[in-house]
Amino acid sequence: MPMKWTIALDRVRVHAFHGLLPQETRVGNMFEVSVEVQMEAYEAAYPIDIASTVNYAELAAMVKAVMAEPEGLLENVALKLRSAMMRQWPQATGGKVKVAKLTPPIPAQMASASVALEW
Repeated sequence: MPMKWTIALDRVRVHAFHGLLPQETRVGNMFEVSVEVQMEAYEAAYPIDIASTVNYAELAAMVKAVMAEPEGLLENVALKLRSAMMRQWPQATGGKVKVAKLTPPIPAQMASASVALEW
């Protein structure tokens, strides 16, 4: 019987330099990144080993590496994360990326401004 695994990292905090304003590229901002990788799983595959699933440490390193490359738009950050995840785990059947800027330069009270991508 087919099942679906979701391997996730929730709200990874990273200081990065994404944004369109000069201040954002100079000073940076705090971001929270949540990622999910979905995989098909079968009961016959038990027990599972690390080679057949997503390694959390590799996923966290990937998030940090992509976040270290400045982008103007969070949409581009999300697309780069998706591409990196699909290259690393081509057997993935879907996933989700959410990138949240915790203190956007907007004159309004809010928890964050974010972009989410799901496939």
